[in-house]
Amino acid sequence: MTLSRYAKGLLGLTFCLLIVGGLVHNTRSSLACPDWPLCFGSAFPKMEGGVLVEHGHRLLATTVGLGTIGLLVGLFLRARKTGDRSLARLGFLALALVVAQGVLGGLTVIYRLPTIVSTLHLATSMLFFTLLIYIVFRLSPTTVRPKPSLGLPLERASLAGAVLVYSQMIVGALMRHLGAGLACTDLPLCKDGLWPAGAHPNVQLHAFHRIWAVVVFAALCSIAVVAFRTTRDVRARALAATAPVLAIVQGTLGWLSISTFLDVVPVTAHLGVAALMLADLVTLHLYSRGPRRSAAEAPERVVLGQLHEATQ
Repeated sequence: MTLSRYAKGLLGLTFCLLIVGGLVHNTRSSLACPDWPLCFGSAFPKMEGGVLVEHGHRLLATTVGLGTIGLLVGLFLRARKTGDRSLARLGFLALALVVAQGVLGGLTVIYRLPTIVSTLHLATSMLFFTLLIYIVFRLSPTTVRPKPSLGLPLERASLAGAVLVYSQMIVGALMRHLGAGLACTDLPLCKDGLWPAGAHPNVQLHAFHRIWAVVVFAALCSIAVVAFRTTRDVRARALAATAPVLAIVQGTLGWLSISTFLDVVPVTAHLGVAALMLADLVTLHLYSRGPRRSAAEAPERVVLGQLHEATQ
């Protein structure tokens, strides 16, 4: 197995971990195991009910952690071979994030689901997920990238879109862990208005999440417009067009989450689609940059390539 395929496999496993992590909260299994890192004092307790979900999540997280150590070793060896030390640094950063994620998970259990820690748990997981996408891209063959950059407008727009989606995920996580998922049960308004002035902060947070979703959707539509105006690259256009489509699916899942009173399936799918949106935009940003700043080559080869371009 090549290092590139190994990294892709770890990325897929991490996405599964995100989904299972969503199931832990959505099935109210977060404290099914009252102790940490063991579960009822055992590494392998009786796997049924909430324990199956919660401890299954821990075991999967452990697998991802071990996989990250393997990725670090592979990146370190690749860095020694190519002379590109940034690869080794990426491996150490990935390991640091996965360790931080594990610690936050433990604190979540030990301190009985504190809102800030639970929200940071989601935020850190998405940073780790994003970093893996970058590592996969760095390890991919240069033939899958456009030879020149696709232009600053698309680079900047896709980066801004990724930041907006990430911020929306943080707001959604905060809303979920504050128990504000059903603070507004009427659709599309909230308490018969766009903004419930004077209402409880949880209600206002829920309303803000909805309003911000509209802002994010508008931004994703503008990214698609930028892509179709500035490049004929088929892959870039496909990635850009996918983002607003995913946003529509995401909005539908949000509506279903409320109308079904937070049924497990739409709420969990809501998180999964959000992760796919982020992955799509991060991939578009990296792809639009071209090989000048993203190729996994030795630094001296990159510099020589840039000098060659400048003399043409």
